[in-house]
Amino acid sequence: MTGAFQEFAAVIDGGDYTVEGQQSLTFSSLNHLLAASSDQGISTEVVAMVQWLIQRQIDAGHGEEGFARIIESIKQPG
Repeated sequence: MTGAFQEFAAVIDGGDYTVEGQQSLTFSSLNHLLAASSDQGISTEVVAMVQWLIQRQIDAGHGEEGFARIIESIKQPG
C-alpha cells in the first residue's frame, strides 16, 4: 500500500474523519458525474452506490467530515 491509500487506511483505522487533508463529504457529491454518465448512456450502478454511501453520512450529520467516513455506511448498513 502506498501514499494516499496508507493515509486513507490510517484515517479509517483511527476513526477520526475530521483530520486535516480530507475532502469533505459535502464537497464529494457525485451527482454531476451521475447525470453526465446517464446522459451518455453509461452505467451508473457503481457511482450511484458510492453516492448513496456519501449521502447516508451527510444525512446523518457528517457532511463536513472526510470522504473516508463512507466506510461507516459499509460497516453499519442500515
